[in-house]
Amino acid sequence: MLRLSVAIAFTFLVAAPTASAFEADQLQLEFDARFLTAEEKRFLQAGLAFSNAYNGLLDGAWGSGSQRALERFEVRNGRSEFVTNADVLFLALETYEILEKHGWVRQYNSALDMSFLVPTIGFVAGKPSETFVNMELAGTSLGYSLTIGAGAQTERLHQFTAEQALGEVYQVRRPVLWITSARTANGVSLYTRSDYRRGAWSTIMLSARDSDAGAFAAVTGSIQPGYAPAIGISPGVLARGIETMAAVMADDSAAQGETAPAAAETAPEGNEGAGREDQAPGFGTGFLVSTDGDFLTNNHVVNGCASVSIDGLQATVVATDEAFDLALLRVTPPPAAEPAQFAEKPARLNSDVTVIGYPLPDLLGGLNVTRGSVTSLKGIAGDGVRMQISAPVQPGNSGGPVVNSAGQVVGVVVSKLDAQMVAEATGDIPQNINFAIRAEIAKLFLYQNGIEPVEVEDAAPLAPEDLAEAANGFTRLITCN
Repeated sequence: MLRLSVAIAFTFLVAAPTASAFEADQLQLEFDARFLTAEEKRFLQAGLAFSNAYNGLLDGAWGSGSQRALERFEVRNGRSEFVTNADVLFLALETYEILEKHGWVRQYNSALDMSFLVPTIGFVAGKPSETFVNMELAGTSLGYSLTIGAGAQTERLHQFTAEQALGEVYQVRRPVLWITSARTANGVSLYTRSDYRRGAWSTIMLSARDSDAGAFAAVTGSIQPGYAPAIGISPGVLARGIETMAAVMADDSAAQGETAPAAAETAPEGNEGAGREDQAPGFGTGFLVSTDGDFLTNNHVVNGCASVSIDGLQATVVATDEAFDLALLRVTPPPAAEPAQFAEKPARLNSDVTVIGYPLPDLLGGLNVTRGSVTSLKGIAGDGVRMQISAPVQPGNSGGPVVNSAGQVVGVVVSKLDAQMVAEATGDIPQNINFAIRAEIAKLFLYQNGIEPVEVEDAAPLAPEDLAEAANGFTRLITCN
């Protein structure tokens, strides 16, 4: 556990601000959730759900249900109902490991207009169906079925779920929300949720055996209509506490003659892999930067492609810059959409950012949205071309816009930390250490190629749903053949 603590503490060292709680002399005090932000509480709720101790909404509202679940979790693991700050920090470490193992992120699905947890590692297509998009987590019994339909179809799906039940059926029936949950005779838990969105019913059906009850509880608790906040550890009390606990444990080990592992000071950046592979098409993301149909993306997305298309339309590569890892594409005729607006000023440290793109488009489909913050104004080894962000990115996000709270572009997604190399150096896999080309560099590249980017002054923040809708207008899927 010492090795894990030190490695994770290093991961958050540059991002964690000074916190008033969870200092060394407070580790054995009774835990009080009021010190935590809603994001930190959601993170702990997710950990309790994955551990099959909590069966509720991952909403960041820490009530009696969340507290009782925490106490049950502690007792089940041989500890006392008196939960200390140190106990919660160990739960945070375990939650980090759980989320990282399968790359769990809460993503917004634009087709359904719903947000829910998905595993980005081991997420594979299920059985083909004319009605559903079926997906499953490889090596587990957890399965997803997604569909959009009219009221009659929705009623049949909920009736089917209820008919499978052995015993009592849990049901919710509201004008814009239907939920049916049941347990079958062969020990499978079923959950069907339908939300009325944009004039139709968006339905998510989940199934899992008891061995995957924790993941089942976490996913069901994560579902929300529209855009929902990300679920993950963030700079704050927990991150500071982990850092403190690691330092205390390292001091104790040193006093006993043990040596704690050293964390690497730098690590190489890794290509996201969104570019073309010889065996199959590659995918990336681009965004509209002019009314003439010009799109900005990464050079590595289009490098080596026999042909490139944007949302299925043939595109021409106008210009590339290998040093900046940027490329300019054009489609004719230009789309009937407004170009992205660039922020007039650079992004500030710890400012909120949103990543827009098409990660794993073969499986997830549609536009996906993740949120985070600017964790460093420079890249690896002081690289001034890039900045570090905590918003999760996956293969397919390359070239997508990073926007501020007003929907203005402040960066272009380019890469994520080479997790394998860092794991080899530190013994742990880093989470959400990703990089974006600074908007100032992107604007320079556009000017060099005859494109005048649309720049705007500071504007009022947008509601998350409005921001996602605006970004959907100028962000497109890029396919490399």
